[in-house]
Order: sequence, then C-alpha cells, then structure tokens
Amino acid sequence: MASAADPTVVRDWLSGPAPLLELPGDTDPDWVLDALCEQGIDPRRVDLAGVSDKAGLLDVLHRALELGDWFGFNWDALEEALYGPEDRSAPERVVVITGFEAFRTHAPKDAAIVLDILRSVAGTPGSGLRGCVLVG
Repeated sequence: MASAADPTVVRDWLSGPAPLLELPGDTDPDWVLDALCEQGIDPRRVDLAGVSDKAGLLDVLHRALELGDWFGFNWDALEEALYGPEDRSAPERVVVITGFEAFRTHAPKDAAIVLDILRSVAGTPGSGLRGCVLVG
C-alpha cells in the first residue's frame, strides 16, 4: 500500500500502468481529489459509508458518476457506463472510492467483481477511465 504522505504518490501512479491505487484509510480524500485535478484528471468521489451490498453499491455509483436514467443497475450496465464519456476529448476519469474496506468486509464477492470491472475498463484502450483510487 502506498503512503499518502508523499505528494508524488498520485503523479507516480498515473504515470504507471496500474489501474488501482490503494491508500491508507487515514488519507484525506480531498487531498487525493485535488492531486488528481492538478494532473488534469476528472476525479469522481464515491463514498461507500453504510453500503453493504450490490444494490447499494450500484445506487451510489449511479449518483456519484451522474449516470443517466438508462443505467440498468447491473454489472454489465456499470461496465458500459465506465467506458465513457462519449466525448473523447474530455479528461480521463478516476473513481476515488472511500470506505471500500468496510464494503469488502460486508460483500467480498461484490467487491471483487467491481474491482475486476474497474481494472478491465481502465485497461482497455480508448476507455475514458484511467483507474480507481481506494481510500480505506
């Protein structure tokens, strides 16, 4: 796990191939969001506090990522939505998830699936998703 005390953590992660960055739970998410903005990234914060199942996760993602009414609230719809935005000139997006460890404790299978989706989409050329930062 990386140390968030080092201001180069986000920049170094963005310059590498890893789609996921895990930071300690005491990391200030606002610091992460600011560091991403400074690198020209469109960060989207997803707070999983109190979320303990797939339905809750998809609902929070729907709201945080501002997905439209078309969103189907299933894994396939999430994967499709993460490829955006349709405007390929828009900045790359990074999803910053807080409270992930608690979610992983309550729903380990769903946590593994959403991480697989995030890795897959971020690793696909042409995707608008650069990756995901997990904070705590």
